[in-house]
Amino acid sequence: MKKNKFILLSMIIFLAKIVVAQEIEYKELQKKLRSDDLAVRIQAVEVIEKLDSLRAVKLWSEALEDRNWEVRYAAVVALEKQKGKIAFRLLFNVLNDSNISVVAGAARALAKNEDPEIIDQLKLLMKKKDYVLRNNAIAVLGLMKYPGAVESLIDTLRDKTPLVRENAIKALTAIRDNRAVGPLLDALKDKNEEVRAKAALALGYFGNPAAVEPLLAAMKDEQRKVSVNAAAALGKLGEPRAIDSLIGASEDRNDQIRIMATEALGNFADVRAVEPLSRLIHDGNPNVRINTAKALGKIADKRALGALISMIQDSEMEVQLEAILALKNFEDSMMIEPLIDALRSEWYSIRYSASEVLRKMTNQDIGVDYEKWRSWWLINKSVFIRGCYDHCSDRIFKLKMPVYFSGMSS
Repeated sequence: MKKNKFILLSMIIFLAKIVVAQEIEYKELQKKLRSDDLAVRIQAVEVIEKLDSLRAVKLWSEALEDRNWEVRYAAVVALEKQKGKIAFRLLFNVLNDSNISVVAGAARALAKNEDPEIIDQLKLLMKKKDYVLRNNAIAVLGLMKYPGAVESLIDTLRDKTPLVRENAIKALTAIRDNRAVGPLLDALKDKNEEVRAKAALALGYFGNPAAVEPLLAAMKDEQRKVSVNAAAALGKLGEPRAIDSLIGASEDRNDQIRIMATEALGNFADVRAVEPLSRLIHDGNPNVRINTAKALGKIADKRALGALISMIQDSEMEVQLEAILALKNFEDSMMIEPLIDALRSEWYSIRYSASEVLRKMTNQDIGVDYEKWRSWWLINKSVFIRGCYDHCSDRIFKLKMPVYFSGMSS
């Protein structure tokens, strides 16, 4: 009996020590959370999880009210790792935060859980007067890609705030449930041009042929962005009647329209776009040039070779890379020397990609060494210049290798 009492007393003392230790740590962390030093406050947030849940919730709540967004964001990241409804309730409150990074972090954390209670709470938020809350709830449902939210999101397409309607379209596009196609077609007639533009682009992702005729009509929209998005959507649907409109849009003064048009022309892979795209290789916007290289690579028409070879010398690394990658779809001896020259690039991604295209073309595995490739080319150039390469697809002919390549396959 005495032994049992001693054990019980020992356990009580042990638990009391834990409680006291927790309270001391709680007070210390609370003091740090109220420090004027930003780094100290962030470090405190990162160790809150060591406390028991009751004390941790108090400190997380305090951190989520911090005057600095970085502290609030650190609290969101910490809560993302937690399980249970308490953490999710705290995260719901964050959806009203003034900082977009904090809101996005909370949305990402909430989207990882398809708890019916969370989804019901999000649907309730979508009916709040505050459009920011409605907007952020929609964003979370879009990240969740939860089909059960489709009807609620469709209802939101009638929201009085255009930004909310736009984000409802984004969420429906992420979920891609065919129940949304009809309402999205109706949204093509929305009074707000941004909503119409978003609806037009979204319809291209559903692959529903019912969208073709309404999108063709939307190509005549007085707002350029709407008409270009409609044409881009038709590109995804494989509708050739959009090509002429996209070619015209590729010459628009607006950078974003040219970017969208060049991307869409790549989806068609239609030879009619080769010449218009080739005129864009010196476009002032690097994203237009990147999309141009991608599109010419997809079309893979021999008339595009000169343009792509020229783009290897572009001032932007990303443009050079896309031009080299596009050349994978071609086999012409005129590509070899420019690709070998690209092996002198300061960027490894350029050197590696150029060597891979060379390896595919020549069946030589020499790596990224410029000097070795140059020596190989000096010996074998005449074979290619005579045109043997272009007519010897079986690659039966034997190419000579410099002596220091002994042991390498040809």
